[in-house]
Amino acid sequence: MIDPIKSHTQSKMDSQIFLPQEIMLDIATRLPAKSIGRFRCVSKQWRILLSQPDFIKTHFNQFKQNPSIAENNSLIAVSNDSHSLYSINFKINHDHHLFDEMTVCATQLTFEGNSFSSHTVNIDETASCDGLILFQNNEEKLVLINPTTRLIQELPTSIYALDPEISHTLYGLGYDSVTDDYKVVTLSYYDPYYYEDYDDDDPNCTDVHITVYSVKNGTWKQAGSSPYDHAVAYPLSGVYVNGCLHWLANKSVNEPVIAAFDLHDEKFHEVSPPNWKCSRSFIFNYLIALGDCLCLYMSTGTSTNIWMMKEYGVQASWSKFNIRDNNESEFRLLCLFKKEQLVLLRDVDDDLIGNDVVLYDLEEGTFKDFIVHGISNNFCVGGAFLETLVSPYAAGL
Repeated sequence: MIDPIKSHTQSKMDSQIFLPQEIMLDIATRLPAKSIGRFRCVSKQWRILLSQPDFIKTHFNQFKQNPSIAENNSLIAVSNDSHSLYSINFKINHDHHLFDEMTVCATQLTFEGNSFSSHTVNIDETASCDGLILFQNNEEKLVLINPTTRLIQELPTSIYALDPEISHTLYGLGYDSVTDDYKVVTLSYYDPYYYEDYDDDDPNCTDVHITVYSVKNGTWKQAGSSPYDHAVAYPLSGVYVNGCLHWLANKSVNEPVIAAFDLHDEKFHEVSPPNWKCSRSFIFNYLIALGDCLCLYMSTGTSTNIWMMKEYGVQASWSKFNIRDNNESEFRLLCLFKKEQLVLLRDVDDDLIGNDVVLYDLEEGTFKDFIVHGISNNFCVGGAFLETLVSPYAAGL
């Protein structure tokens, strides 16, 4: 005869069986970053375990090995109505999926004491690396944000910064694997308009000044000057690939180069472009990272030509593909979605709104419009990011 008291006690014990901590953590490293965020709310113990720097690093390394990593790309956007940031996730709502449209959702991100507008958050100045995004708030303070964990750090003002009223600054964000440190890099130079009569021997007027901020140390330092002219037609933020930040620049008059700043050595070198060259101007207007590959591209209105360096540093590995549009639109590339699809901005300008975000299928040569719910139409896209647990703080907590 079954003892009901013993049976109830055994059932209660079975329901209280716990997994060993190492097994639980191993399972957790394979879960999406947003799921980890929810599990951190279960208890204080889980929050501490799932916030340790070693766990965050292991989770990120596991995440990078996932062949479907491109599906974890999201967009950062700013609403000019609410002056808030939003993340736009590409997990498709199949209930609202039409032949030429795809419905996605935007989630509002609130950061107390910070407001944003399209003037300070735009694709030209936004820098991104490993789930972190760098841009300016409405007070023109540099902030480092992880939109997935909703952590934000305001960077201290650099004592080496040039007067913004009479200078230009390019930004970059990347990871130094040798020192295990995320670094913000600025390239600053005076506007020649204000220095028409400057002395060519005065480096304060003619040099491109490099400063580096260490997230680990929380300090700015000077890193010399760039040997290149960065005052190009499309001065954009640095593109992070393979431990380096990349900018299009001029080595001399009519001699464009891909300038790569090594984040460990903190020195520039050049990356060999494709063999197809043009002596009078840049063949390509833009640099971008698609997956882990450095890409050059130029949009002419009839065709967007893209070159991808499939093996970093190997000139022969550059391969070409293009985007064709019968409407003669110009595009800016944002990120990959799945293996053969690109997320694009159509007809990019200062007044770009969200309905101009489109998906292009490289195999089929077709476009789909993204219809974004959860945000007013008056928003601007600030770039793409990966959903990770990487912290904007040195301690990783």
